[in-house]
Amino acid sequence: MKDYITFLKFDDLSPDELLKCYEQDILNNKKVITETPNLDGLRVAYKDCFIRRSINFADYSTIDGTPILWLAKLIHKKQFRYKISGSDLVPMVLELANEKGFTVTLFGGKEGVAEKAKAKIEKNYPNVRVVSTMCPEFGFEKNKEQSLSYIQQINDSKANIILLCTGFPKSERFFFENYDSFGPGLYFNVGATIDFLAGSIKRAPKWMSKIGLEWFYRLFKDFRRLFKRYWLDFWFLIKMLFIITFNKKKILRMRENEAKNESCN
Repeated sequence: MKDYITFLKFDDLSPDELLKCYEQDILNNKKVITETPNLDGLRVAYKDCFIRRSINFADYSTIDGTPILWLAKLIHKKQFRYKISGSDLVPMVLELANEKGFTVTLFGGKEGVAEKAKAKIEKNYPNVRVVSTMCPEFGFEKNKEQSLSYIQQINDSKANIILLCTGFPKSERFFFENYDSFGPGLYFNVGATIDFLAGSIKRAPKWMSKIGLEWFYRLFKDFRRLFKRYWLDFWFLIKMLFIITFNKKKILRMRENEAKNESCN
């Protein structure tokens, strides 16, 4: 059962519990979406009603990032049990696919990245068949006709697992603005995971991820692109700590507005 951390809902399922749910969802031919919000996602959702509602509407939502665990402990006076980032979750899902023979579609990445990811997946998970790869054009999500064309290709692939890797919050808008047009399957909004799968970007060592320093590794590797985002995230975390400590009613009002489907303010 989901519980709020600030104004977003998160599951506290173990990896094994999640994988059991996913297997049943595929067998029951369901359409389900998984979100893996991190602190940056929390910051964007704070200002953007649509993104907030999209994340809260998701069937599964896992915690990506130690700062959100800190906020959970501060609010609930307890630690949520699990931090499962998209880049951790996807290999687990591919292991399940390898065991059960499920099929995969890759959507996102720069030209050629999806094909590299496909080759790596099929090498590392020999029972997994990547049935379709798509590298959508920049700005595709603003073109309804083009979006529907991509959705038709995704549906035609009949994949059990669809990795949406066009970046946050573009993937969220693409999926939830066109929710009714998508067919059954497990959908994952997992940002840059396709680059990790392709080997274009290296992940932080496990020990850094375990102690909450993956962000530092990524910043070191891509300082120019990530510095502004991490700087904004840092001050947003300070802001949230202040609100939680001195103005909890603001968070409660945001939750109530969500329930009433009202505006962001």
